[in-house]
Amino acid sequence: MNRSKQKRKTTKDNESKRRKTSRGPAPPPTIDLNITHRELMNYDATNVSKILSHTNPDQVALALNALMRATSDVDANYCLGYGGEKVIAMLVQLFDDAIEFDPNKEEDDNELNNTNLEPTVATWDGSSLNGKHKRWRKLCREKLASPLVSSSDPSFLLTESNVKMLDIIIAIFRNLSYVGQNLRFLYHSEGALRILTGALYYRGYSSGGGGNEERSGDETYSSLNASSSHNSNMCVHALQTLINIAPLIDITGKQLFIDRVFLESDAKEVIHSVPEQQPADESGEDGTDSNVNTSEKNGEQRAKYGASTYLGFGGMYLSKQYDSKAETLNNIPNSVVWDTVGYQVRALLAIFPALSAILDPDDVTTMNTSSCGWHRPSVQAVLELLTSLVENPDNKGVFLCTPDVMLHRLTDMLFMPRLGPESMEYVEPESNTVTRVVALKLQMGYDATIDSDMRDRSCDLLIRITDLSPLLKRRLGMASSMSGMARRKNDESTTPTSSSLISKSILSDESVSSRRMNIRLYDSLLPMISSVSLKGDAGAAVRLLSNLAQVPENKAGILYVERKLIRKAGSDPHIAKLACNGIFNKL
Repeated sequence: MNRSKQKRKTTKDNESKRRKTSRGPAPPPTIDLNITHRELMNYDATNVSKILSHTNPDQVALALNALMRATSDVDANYCLGYGGEKVIAMLVQLFDDAIEFDPNKEEDDNELNNTNLEPTVATWDGSSLNGKHKRWRKLCREKLASPLVSSSDPSFLLTESNVKMLDIIIAIFRNLSYVGQNLRFLYHSEGALRILTGALYYRGYSSGGGGNEERSGDETYSSLNASSSHNSNMCVHALQTLINIAPLIDITGKQLFIDRVFLESDAKEVIHSVPEQQPADESGEDGTDSNVNTSEKNGEQRAKYGASTYLGFGGMYLSKQYDSKAETLNNIPNSVVWDTVGYQVRALLAIFPALSAILDPDDVTTMNTSSCGWHRPSVQAVLELLTSLVENPDNKGVFLCTPDVMLHRLTDMLFMPRLGPESMEYVEPESNTVTRVVALKLQMGYDATIDSDMRDRSCDLLIRITDLSPLLKRRLGMASSMSGMARRKNDESTTPTSSSLISKSILSDESVSSRRMNIRLYDSLLPMISSVSLKGDAGAAVRLLSNLAQVPENKAGILYVERKLIRKAGSDPHIAKLACNGIFNKL
């Protein structure tokens, strides 16, 4: 009897196990998404977009006010949710209307025939842009670059209400980017990337924006004081937004292509965080499943997301090339990717000329806004953004084409003074009272007079860039470096014809006989090694010198550093340890 009971018990246990295993995989865990907010009267994204499209400007201003307060609520973590792409599209349209830009204007066929999106050295220069992005860059440089009150052309002046609308839209994008579920709405929108790039040309730091017109917009946007003249302005907000989107940015376009082809799910984490998704419990008017996201093109319904299930054997081939763990797609021609997401790749490549302009103290748009030509908060954000982008292996191509002029600017920042006319935050003492500059600060030596933050950021970026290839190591160690002041004098003394030839030679990637040892680079790294501060900057300098020592062409520069270090190593054992373990063993 006992044996029969035991057998019955074991059979019941086996049946229960079979039932448990036959139920299929458990559904993925869900997270709570706040797709409504009390400031928006608990409207969803679709209703908010309808209010933003209202013809009454007061209604639009109220909607922008409410959206700004909702996105600024750090406790709510407001997510756009289903239909969020409509809100992004309306914000882009409002930005275009305020700055008077027509994105649908027909372009020349010669400009649109350029289908090669491979990054080159010219990618960092505005001459590489064409079509809509070329017109957009020109317009933003004219209307946002110089202080509006000093503009000589009245047609470039913006009203106070329009300036504040531009500010608030970029600030809303910045707030949305702090919530992970909103990142794809921004990244998958070509218009959002375009206006973020345009905001990078804002240079009205000293004036704080605004023109000579009647200040009719002050009361309407009184609660939307999103910009100030220094740390908080349109340019800095756009850079912060791009920094938050940086983990998704892939200039090859393959990540966007993967989302378009394979991203399809009924989970609300996907439906509420990816543009142009529809709930699974609704059905379309044509009788098709509404979870299939389609767009009318040439009278046919074509899937925008999850397209691999509708491509037949082509979708099967793409699935075999996709590595789901590494999220990479191999053996797929670039032409296939660019045919699908080429317009977004162009928008991503247009970011780099804008970043290069911020780091250029000789840019014509920066000469009237600050004494040194740099805006320190913007430069800090640019260095942080470039550091985040270079960490992605898919962005290696554009950094392999880093021009010599960019290496010059990063080298100059290694020895950027914190005080004096060449500093980024210099204030003219003849017209302003400068209380923080005292004689004791000028006598404290290297650690007190150098801008350590800019030095460490530029050194870290140079380390990551030189890690990419031996060619970059050679170009940095053998570049003919000039200081910013000397370069400005050189540009002023040359004729337009010769200056164009100089800029062309700087952007070229050819090896020329005029290259010599980059003495300014090595002289800037030596004080970092012998610094008495405890910020870890000596290790960064040693690592950069170790990278340079791996190239035979830099042997003269390393020997120059070696002679200097041997003299200091005799009196400081810490310097001797760093030099012997980090630099000399590379020779």
